[in-house]
Amino acid sequence: MGSTSQETPRRRDTTLTFISGGSGGIGKSGNARALAALLGHHGHHVVLVDGNPGQQSQRRWHALDDTSMLENAQWLGQLGKALIMPRQLGQTYALLPGPADPLAPGMNDLYGKALYMLKSIPATDPGHVDAIIVDTDRIDQTLWEQKGSFANHVIRPFMQAGLASMIFRLGQTGSQTGDGLRALAAVNMPGQVCATVQAPATLAKPRTDSEWKRILAPVARYAGCDRWSPDSLAEQQPGTRLDPPATDWLCRQAAFIGFHIEPEQRKGHSWFHHR
Repeated sequence: MGSTSQETPRRRDTTLTFISGGSGGIGKSGNARALAALLGHHGHHVVLVDGNPGQQSQRRWHALDDTSMLENAQWLGQLGKALIMPRQLGQTYALLPGPADPLAPGMNDLYGKALYMLKSIPATDPGHVDAIIVDTDRIDQTLWEQKGSFANHVIRPFMQAGLASMIFRLGQTGSQTGDGLRALAAVNMPGQVCATVQAPATLAKPRTDSEWKRILAPVARYAGCDRWSPDSLAEQQPGTRLDPPATDWLCRQAAFIGFHIEPEQRKGHSWFHHR
């Protein structure tokens, strides 16, 4: 990956971000892909991690075969053997798949080791990663405190050590709002959490941004509202080469984790073209 004048200036650190929420069906996995693709299109080296070992939405969406698995990082002795690079994946980010056997002992430890290794690649190394985006399952107070859960064993230690942040999704109405707010209260790290609200475009009277900022102020920063429409859902069809629009909320998420992208800014060099 030789340097050119057109390339985006490289970061010297590596950001680690967990994408989670308080409910299912609110676009966590799609958000993780969109953020990874947006950063990748702007020249940043990004690894998307399938961090929901039970569901593995990214495995299904990217149509991975059984030979692509987190265990390759352990069995083959090199993290790079487990990574699927952008050109092979057909995206602007690399992917670290989930395990073939999510119930095998030590999987959370292997996840933690892999994340630490990715985060520790020196800035002078050609394989240095700018951003790690981890697609995770929902969380609640029980999972946050439950020994052996991914939330307690992987997410919480990284965040408590100040080594990671969280992008959290919640719904506009009903239990998706209540569950999300209770989960955020359990995490209780408002400076390290940025919340995005999901709402269908057909919702008649969504809460305003000012209302959400007030509601979320004790538990998280606010990135904005992701309003789903038929067009936005079409962009999430499995196997699509992602080129997400630089929406306000997505750019605010990027800014929260340290990447400045203007809404609908023209894209620069992509990592895709180098691998």
